[in-house]
Amino acid sequence: MNATDDPRHPRPGIALVPLDERPACATLPVMVAALAGVPVRTPAALLPTLRTPGDPDGIGAWLTGQAPDAAVVSLETLGHGGLIASRTRPGTVAAVAARLEPLRALAATGTAVHGVTLVTRTPDSADAMEEPDYWDPHGPALHRWSAALHRASQDGAPVPDTDVPDEVRADFLTRRLRNHTLNLVALELAADGTLASLVIGADDTAPRALATAELGWLTQWSDWLGGPVAVRPGADEACTTLVARTVGTLLGGPATRVAIEGRDLDRVAPYENLPVGRTAAGQVAACGGVVVEADEDADVRLLVHTPDGTGVDWALAPPAGRANDARERAEELAGRAARLLAAGHRVAVADCAQPNGADPLLVTALAGAGIAEELVAYAGWNTAGNTLGTVAAHALTHIAAEHAGVLDTEAHRRLLLHRYLEDAGYMTRARTAARAELGSVPGRHDHVPDGHPVLGLIEAELTAFQTGLGIFPDLRVEPGSVRLPWNRTFETDFTVTGAVAQEDR
Repeated sequence: MNATDDPRHPRPGIALVPLDERPACATLPVMVAALAGVPVRTPAALLPTLRTPGDPDGIGAWLTGQAPDAAVVSLETLGHGGLIASRTRPGTVAAVAARLEPLRALAATGTAVHGVTLVTRTPDSADAMEEPDYWDPHGPALHRWSAALHRASQDGAPVPDTDVPDEVRADFLTRRLRNHTLNLVALELAADGTLASLVIGADDTAPRALATAELGWLTQWSDWLGGPVAVRPGADEACTTLVARTVGTLLGGPATRVAIEGRDLDRVAPYENLPVGRTAAGQVAACGGVVVEADEDADVRLLVHTPDGTGVDWALAPPAGRANDARERAEELAGRAARLLAAGHRVAVADCAQPNGADPLLVTALAGAGIAEELVAYAGWNTAGNTLGTVAAHALTHIAAEHAGVLDTEAHRRLLLHRYLEDAGYMTRARTAARAELGSVPGRHDHVPDGHPVLGLIEAELTAFQTGLGIFPDLRVEPGSVRLPWNRTFETDFTVTGAVAQEDR
């Protein structure tokens, strides 16, 4: 397939089995592929709904019934029924592995199948919304024990003690063992050619954790086996990165060359275990790009607003103060972006200064420099891995589509505005206002019923934020489109549409 396909014969497109039904997993890949006019289909009716698992057998049947150009498949969803189900649902290695057989059937037709699998997390929280029920109250103790186990394994020390009940400890380790074994099965699928590429991701990890140990083991096996496997931090954005990789392959052309820049790229971001520069390089590779030196002929300059080290987490509370050089760092990056753009370079910005939200100082600096609309990509949400994967996917798809002559500039502009509004307008502004209105407890997920009046507050905050920045005046949040996908304030979704003409108001 190429960019000159007859438009009267629509492309089959990409079959996508996402991690779950959240927009970050199921909608963002569609928005990225839309830049190149490539359709993405999902088994929407078979996907999970929060803690209710999806239908693995039905998803397998749907997948084998497709005839796509390529497929991007979450192995957690195909094998367990979703990401949360992989953490909470019982099942044996044999039973789950058997549900992955449709991948072989699809690959046997000549379809390129790209897989995503994750290392199970151990979050430092007593919130059991996305974890086994015993996470409340044992989550923090399991998090500490996970770190102690990793440390002991490195030192050759005995298994450390913990106050966690025996039955909880046994279930915790057994689930991890099953899921780690299934990740080895995924490596086998990549090694035998069933999977054209594989991303092994991890979210909410740390330098000392069982997830970090498992990532090391999987990285070693990946290195020994060779092949198209990327092992790196990140989870929710993983399907989007592989969709970007797939779109680039479908469009043809050379791999996109990416130069990565930023202060202190050796810093490790919160909830991660690798320097942010290595995470950036891994995400570029997952999207099918090639990292080059800054003085080489790069297709795009990826500017990383690196972690500020303050410990600020926008999901918990707005910062009481900022680092002394925070404004300087933001304005320096915006100035660098402006100079590169003026010199004719394409520029993407990954805002990794703080987790779970964008840096308002940077977004204000980009808008103030008049370049917010000129970037080929921007993101600043959740973990650094989420942000970097989103930016890499958007930027590389933009460039591949542009080279092929099929770039949908309006789809690009809507996606770019969506990221500014969601990552800065919502996560660092409207979410704080909404949680204050609701009286939400810091560190705990809240519950917001459908149709709650706080949705109107969020919409008003997003609109005011966009107006204040003065960006994309011909676009807006569609009235009434704001929703909370999991009925909690942690994430939101909305539709970006054209602004109402003055005479229609």
